[in-house]
Amino acid sequence: MTSAMQMPKDVEMRIRALPGNGTCCDCNNVNPQWASVSYGALVCLECSGQHRSLGVHLSFVRSVQMDSWNERQLTAMEKSGGNQRLVDFFRDRGIEKNMRIATKYNTKQAAYYRERLTRLLDGKTEPPPDPGRYDPATGGSEAQGAEPLPGETTDQYNERQARLREEARERLRQKFGNQGLGSAGSPSNTAGGGYGGGGDGALGAL
Repeated sequence: MTSAMQMPKDVEMRIRALPGNGTCCDCNNVNPQWASVSYGALVCLECSGQHRSLGVHLSFVRSVQMDSWNERQLTAMEKSGGNQRLVDFFRDRGIEKNMRIATKYNTKQAAYYRERLTRLLDGKTEPPPDPGRYDPATGGSEAQGAEPLPGETTDQYNERQARLREEARERLRQKFGNQGLGSAGSPSNTAGGGYGGGGDGALGAL
């Protein structure tokens, strides 16, 4: 659905009731009045300006009360799980809440969160490639060898990883028999909660 509307009061109440949504996801300002739809998170006025400067491909910003919303954007805000989920996700990946916004949302971890939410909204169950923890020494990711090939889509990546896992299981079968399969079948990517983040800012246009 593409028709736009003011955020209904009952929807706003549900969104504000989500864990952590009483405080900006990037600082300690209370009662945030803006949102980054790309992450399904609420931000304060000051931080919303920094989000806007990132560009809509990284963070699509809406005013909770002044801007119009479409159904997909409202669904993103509700299905994201709230600010605390985003803060906890970043912290688990080695990214603290007080990291510079321009740095934080240019990480592979932020891209993973955006893409995961987009895939959730699209009804896709397979997660995007998981970048692992943030490496402060390089500004990159500790995960190596499990990243997409150049130009590879998420679906293509997941298909390739599934094929590689099956090939690994078959090699173990040939070498050890079925008892050698105990640890070979676990997926190399986990979604850590099943919600996610839109990969390219497309939430703003849908």
